[in-house]
Amino acid sequence: MQDWDPWHELIKASFTLAVSIIGLGFGWFIGLKLNYKWSMRQKRRELQLSATNQFYAAYGEFFAVWKLWNHLNRSGESLDDRQWELHKRAAAAEAVIEGTLVKLSSELVLNHQQTEALGCFRQAFQQLRQSISAGRILDWAHADHPEYRTFKELAVAVAALIAADWPDRSPTSGHAAGQLLRITSNAWEQTWALHRLPPQ
Repeated sequence: MQDWDPWHELIKASFTLAVSIIGLGFGWFIGLKLNYKWSMRQKRRELQLSATNQFYAAYGEFFAVWKLWNHLNRSGESLDDRQWELHKRAAAAEAVIEGTLVKLSSELVLNHQQTEALGCFRQAFQQLRQSISAGRILDWAHADHPEYRTFKELAVAVAALIAADWPDRSPTSGHAAGQLLRITSNAWEQTWALHRLPPQ
């Protein structure tokens, strides 16, 4: 029968304790890292949902102002105050779209087709404010009007981009700024109505 060795038992207990502490520390570190990733993902998801809701609200406002403007313009009444009020509403909706474009540029690495669709949509959305400024109706008289059809197709493309899964990594600030500059270029002004989405 072996004698009981307190030093041996102390070393065994210390080793067991050290392994337990290391295991707990490692588990805590992994849990902390996972919790951080989950929180960041939740934040990005909240940002994405906010962008989606703002986009839909701006799109709806576009239609409300468009219908009011076309009716008001045809009624023959004095347009000064009412025209200015509708112009302000159209500009406010446009500002939301501009904010959405900044969000997308800073959150996503965009390919050429996506950049083009965003740039063309921006120009299409400006048509209402420009029509009000010029005092003329926005004459998209039927659902198959070429510009109206392009506007709707571009709106769906933008909505799909906002709703898609955003990656965990954002582009660098320089890359994001370059994307925004391409999107907001006036180069799309003359060509937006000719834009066609690639077949699915």
